[in-house]
Amino acid sequence: MRILFVTPYVPSRIRVRPYYFIKSLSKFHEVSLVSLLCDEYERELTRDISEYCSSIDLVPLSKARAYANCLRALPTLTPLRVAYYRSPAFINTIRHVIHKQQIDVVHGELIKVVPALQSVLAQESIPCLYDSVDCISSYLEQQYSTVRHPLKRVFVFSELQKMRRYEPRALADFHKVTITSAHDRNHLMAQNKDLQHVHVVSNGVDTEYFAPLATSREEDSLVFCAKLDYFPNAQAIQYFCREVLPLIWKQRPQVRLTIVGSNPPQAVRDLGTDERITVTGSVPDVRPYLGKATVALAPLQVAAGMQNKVLEALAMGVPMVATPRACKSLQVKNGTHLLIADEPQAYAEAIKLVLDDPQLAQKLSVAGRAYVEEHHSWIANAHALSELYSSIAVKPEQQELELYPDSSIAGPLG
Repeated sequence: MRILFVTPYVPSRIRVRPYYFIKSLSKFHEVSLVSLLCDEYERELTRDISEYCSSIDLVPLSKARAYANCLRALPTLTPLRVAYYRSPAFINTIRHVIHKQQIDVVHGELIKVVPALQSVLAQESIPCLYDSVDCISSYLEQQYSTVRHPLKRVFVFSELQKMRRYEPRALADFHKVTITSAHDRNHLMAQNKDLQHVHVVSNGVDTEYFAPLATSREEDSLVFCAKLDYFPNAQAIQYFCREVLPLIWKQRPQVRLTIVGSNPPQAVRDLGTDERITVTGSVPDVRPYLGKATVALAPLQVAAGMQNKVLEALAMGVPMVATPRACKSLQVKNGTHLLIADEPQAYAEAIKLVLDDPQLAQKLSVAGRAYVEEHHSWIANAHALSELYSSIAVKPEQQELELYPDSSIAGPLG
């Protein structure tokens, strides 16, 4: 089958879901990719994904055009995170690739590509699976509950109201919809009970790549690995350093924290003014930082879908302390696979428990790795996707009937 992936960014080891789906699907399908190019550095990321794609087309989207899209959308009911990515060239490229590569099924990822997909479906008769990944209105509800700045609250509230209207209606336009967790699926379906075509296809982990390292762990070392220009991640580590870390330092002043991730905002960079905190910025490989830490952190206050940062740490056998929101989409058990805590004092106590008890740390390490191996295989999830593609793909006999609706005509005369 010939599959076209449509994404708002170039899939990579940072944007793992489309990257590993394409990698896995390429073993038994022919995959093409059309992606927006919002930042020039992403062009280099195609080197990693290109070996799995029969074709790659990048469509530049300038910030000037994106901001103009948002200005035009301000007085409308379209959420800005949707309007930002509007691009006629994107639509035209998708249509061109559909015909050139003789695509059987289109796979679109994230709500940012919905307008383009809707335009394509209005002009092309082709099955389309939309991967929502997360429930965006659920994410915005959580964000609204945590934002304190008055102007930011007004903005988030406006986006939330628009998204509550836009998201369930948009999803109804696609032949199949996938999402990473039952929690987010239930939230979507509560908004629109007619959404009966939403299927859970969870995230996986490359357990060969994210494997425990042979090196020993550094004592009293904490690590947080995440894409830091994403609001929930930046908010989480600032919250941790402000509310939790001082409680740990009262009893263990020698504890050190390493913050690893691309594009940290200035507020996160400023955390590094304390000599016990290191902010690395972007790194070519997060595994050395995860592998040597005593405890991995996921102190998220806002979380939608499945958190890859949690799965990757568990896969490497790093003891993890997470908030309930960070692992609500997983089948993990508190005290078995990781420790779950919420309030600052409880979170600090959970970390100190792991630091003080090597046997507990080893138990969590082994169980966390085993959990990922059992429940989060990219290949298994790719097979689930493949079955969904097959269920909506137009069969040759169906194409024949569409071309020759008169049942007395079996096919073209010749």
